[in-house]
Amino acid sequence: MEYFCDRKETIRLYRFFTDHYLIIRRMKLTIIFILFSIGLNAKTSGQQIKLSVKQMRLENVLKKITQQTDYKFFYSSDLIDNTESVSISVEEASLEEILEKILTPRGLSYQKMSRTITITAANKPQQIEISGTVKDDKGPLAGVNVYTKADNRIGTRTDADGKFTLRVPANSTLIFSFLGYERKEIVARDKELHVVLNQISNAMSEVVVTALGINKEKRKVAYAAQDVKGESLTAAREPNVAASLVGKVAGLQIKTKSTLFENPEISLRGGKATIVIDGVPAPDGFDMWSINADDIENITVLKGTASSALYGSVAQNGAIMITTKKGNGGKAGIELSYNSSTEFQAGFLRIPKTQQDYGMGFNGKYAFVDGKGGGINDAYGYVWGPKLNQPDPSTGSGFVEIPQYNSPLDPITNKLTPLPWITRGKDNLNNFLNNGLITTHNVSVAGSTDKSDYRISLSHLYQKGQVPNTKLNSTTLNLAGKLKLNSKLEAEATLSYNRQYSPNYPNSGYSPDNYLYNIVLWMGPDVDIRDMRSYWKPGREGLEQLTYNYSWYNNPWFLAYEKERAYTNDVIVSQGNIKYAFNNDLKLLVRGGITTNFANSESRIPYSYINYGTDAAPYGNYSINRDNQMRFVSDALLTYDKKLSQDFTVTASVGASTRLDQYNKLESKTTGGLSVPEWYNLDNSRDPVRSTNERIEKQVYGVYGYVDLDYRNMATLSLTGRNDWTSALQSPYNSYFYPSASLSLIISEMFHLPKVISYFKLRGAITDATTDINAYSALLTYEIGRRWNGNPSLYLPNTLRPPGLKPNKTISQEYGAELRLFRNRIGLDFTYFNYDRTNNVVEVPLSEASGFAKLQLNGDRYRRRGIELVVSGTPVQTQNFKWTTTLNYSRLRNTVIEYYGGEEIRGGVKVGERMDIYRGWAWQKSPDGQIVHENGIPQYINQETNLGYVLPNWEFGFQNSFQYKNFGVSFAFDGRIGGKIYNGLEAKMYEGGMHPNTANSYRDDAYNGEKTYLAGGVTQTGGEVSYDAQGNITADTRTFAPNTTKVNYIDWVFAKYTNGIDESVNYSGTFVKLREVTLTYQIPSHLLTKSPFKAASISLVGRNLALWAKVPFMDPDGYNGLTKNNSVSPQTNSIIFPEPTIRNIGFNVNLKF
Repeated sequence: MEYFCDRKETIRLYRFFTDHYLIIRRMKLTIIFILFSIGLNAKTSGQQIKLSVKQMRLENVLKKITQQTDYKFFYSSDLIDNTESVSISVEEASLEEILEKILTPRGLSYQKMSRTITITAANKPQQIEISGTVKDDKGPLAGVNVYTKADNRIGTRTDADGKFTLRVPANSTLIFSFLGYERKEIVARDKELHVVLNQISNAMSEVVVTALGINKEKRKVAYAAQDVKGESLTAAREPNVAASLVGKVAGLQIKTKSTLFENPEISLRGGKATIVIDGVPAPDGFDMWSINADDIENITVLKGTASSALYGSVAQNGAIMITTKKGNGGKAGIELSYNSSTEFQAGFLRIPKTQQDYGMGFNGKYAFVDGKGGGINDAYGYVWGPKLNQPDPSTGSGFVEIPQYNSPLDPITNKLTPLPWITRGKDNLNNFLNNGLITTHNVSVAGSTDKSDYRISLSHLYQKGQVPNTKLNSTTLNLAGKLKLNSKLEAEATLSYNRQYSPNYPNSGYSPDNYLYNIVLWMGPDVDIRDMRSYWKPGREGLEQLTYNYSWYNNPWFLAYEKERAYTNDVIVSQGNIKYAFNNDLKLLVRGGITTNFANSESRIPYSYINYGTDAAPYGNYSINRDNQMRFVSDALLTYDKKLSQDFTVTASVGASTRLDQYNKLESKTTGGLSVPEWYNLDNSRDPVRSTNERIEKQVYGVYGYVDLDYRNMATLSLTGRNDWTSALQSPYNSYFYPSASLSLIISEMFHLPKVISYFKLRGAITDATTDINAYSALLTYEIGRRWNGNPSLYLPNTLRPPGLKPNKTISQEYGAELRLFRNRIGLDFTYFNYDRTNNVVEVPLSEASGFAKLQLNGDRYRRRGIELVVSGTPVQTQNFKWTTTLNYSRLRNTVIEYYGGEEIRGGVKVGERMDIYRGWAWQKSPDGQIVHENGIPQYINQETNLGYVLPNWEFGFQNSFQYKNFGVSFAFDGRIGGKIYNGLEAKMYEGGMHPNTANSYRDDAYNGEKTYLAGGVTQTGGEVSYDAQGNITADTRTFAPNTTKVNYIDWVFAKYTNGIDESVNYSGTFVKLREVTLTYQIPSHLLTKSPFKAASISLVGRNLALWAKVPFMDPDGYNGLTKNNSVSPQTNSIIFPEPTIRNIGFNVNLKF
């Protein structure tokens, strides 16, 4: 096909194709240029820029960017000259990220073209006004932070009604944040917003009871404090509330014993803790027997000097703040509650085991005549007698027969008839002890109205002791009320009356009236304690006891039923306060409290009581004691609480207090015994009655104040100061100031932290604490001495007390951190503390030419430091199941920093070393640790040496609770790891011949005069050794050879265990105890609809269920490492013979009407 066209048409077509060709060519070039530019931009955008400047002009910052990217910036100088300086620090960031950071906040924008970046003013978005309210499930929230996500400088805070107003760019994203609540983001499309925040952590809104009973938000508290809820104290009960706190508070050490009416030993961070009840400090020495667990709402343990600075020296080491129940928790109406608990004894955790093969006597010989030396070794106090159960065909019984304490008297020969020498007392200790029992009953009535709260509670505790004829009754009446008189005035009062009564409670310690002393140590298995149940000699009732040894040992039944110690104590704890609000900001508190103890005790010693081998009380004895103690406390506190601005809130208080302590003691006792047996009356004294009395009084006046300055709920500075005037010191040293400063920072409110962190707080406190001294201890006064020819005498003590004694000073520092993770599922609370104590009251040697042996003055410097860690959490939580757990950990160290007079060592403790050194006698050893012998007998170092440390490496408590629907299971472990224990019980068991290890063939050989026991170890063949004052080797040239000398086994035992060599029975104090287990069933409410009960539950409980420990025969839980001259005195009688720890199992019933 052919096409034809004229010339015009040809020209037109030529132009058409030419123009299109140029267009296409230009498009190709444009595409190539664009692709090239994209490549360059991609290369530049991918480049990472490092930039760090501070307060630099924007123009200079852009030049630095040019140096790293080769980009040129185009802008008007008028546009950037007046912009604020730039501060930025980035290690690796893209160009776009940096430009956004430095330009957007300054109202600038940019465009890139090729290698040029043009900076222009940003188009301002439309501004709109947003208003609204913020609340939670309880109502409006004041102080909520509201700001834009793009620029947190654009923001405000909600007012007291939760309302806010804010101008923001249209479509801005608003952030709502408040302490303890989930942060919420909302796009500002509507002009009115109604926002509801969800609470995520109790840590931020939690309130704790602080010094003076002041309730304070925990976020403001800059020292360690830990709460224990009242219901946890009644789950698996102890007769004494303090024992229920074991393992539940880090740094709180409580050593418990099973002895009836024995006080648990309480220390907080290694010092004495003050008991405070409803804001009123209890007297010194106040135990917790008088406090009923059912009446406790909460216990807050304030740790350290800063926590209780407002109390002054009375609570220098911290305080155990007990808050009692006041009403019905604000619920209208009346509620009647009944709580009952019964726990039965189910065996022992540890009980001494004794050998059953050898009887009374010594060196294999024994025959009883009168128990006073008339027979063969019948006055000896040992169980190293003949072997039991030995056959003898010549006797009627077929066993060897020996005259014994209970042998019948032959009327013809007038001699005791021999009886079979066999094992009779295989289980004497268990056969003597009772099955203990603890029951408690509590009934309470509580009610509330819009103007009043009240509660009445009546409780009774009964404890049957494991020792026969011992028991304890405790009855408590508790009254509490609160009345709102008008909008400004309200009054509150509490009164608790407790009466403790025990007709008899056992003696503890190493003494002839301790049943362990008589049964475990010195009663052979030839004696069946059940045969001694009739404890009077026939025909000598009331005059002479029947026992197995009349030189040393009492019949345990005789002790239990005749040597009685009766005790009653009436305790009244009361307080009342009036609060008046002048306005919303200014309030006045006036409070007064009184605590009184009226203790009465009696001691009845029967005829024929034996006391350490002498007839110390052949005619018995009788004594009565009256101990009355009173503390009166009053204070007034004026508090100003004001929100100064949107950011700052101040709380300030000033106050004054007075404290009066009185102690009165009266003791009267018979002398020379009783004229008539079994008539216990002072008029029955054979000789004139002796009476003594004592009166102690002390007063302290104080003024104090504190200021809390809070910034936006995220930082709180607290300052406190107290000045006291004490009657115990002479002027001008009787006045001392007690300041403290602390800071709490809520880091999680200051910065945007990862979402995993729900709450993060740092805290620190420093205190200059002063410790008062006991009444009259700064005065040189006469003391009452012995009577001479019936006349009293006075004497001066051997310690000179010159005037000018000053109070002790302690500079304490405490730092801590609190962290909550995963929406409060896991919590950590760490504390480090350091106390430097100076001006300690010490006694130093004085020349006897002065007439005194010691001089009392201020000297020495000690340091106490430690760490505490609390880990808590809810590892698992579903709709029907919840597991909560808490781990408490603590560690404490005491160190000598300086001795008075520049001494380098005192009592074997050097400057710079720990004060809890266990100093005792140790064996000589070769370099490889073998004991050195001489003639087969171990040799000891002829001076005390360091055997370790008493304080544990760390202590812990571990509580767990599992809840599934209406069923709950909880258990608690606690223990101590490390530390040294002196097991005096074991040493005495070896000495007495009752230790199971003494029943062996070497003993038989020893009875035959044979030396067959080879102890091993080495013998010294030459050289010599030198020791320093601490028993450490300073020079050693000795040579050794294996010990090959065999010895008499009894001689070896006495050499190793009766010379007071501590190392022989030195054990690790490590133990772990399963303290309590509870299984609870909460009866569903729908099953109670037709019953009178609002709620009901029943629990199975167990207490002291299992023990793992390295030390044999005893529970180390109650071991007390007492100190003497800054070192341990392990041979203190009170720590040698703890009673066997009882395992208790029982049930609780709780009903609410």
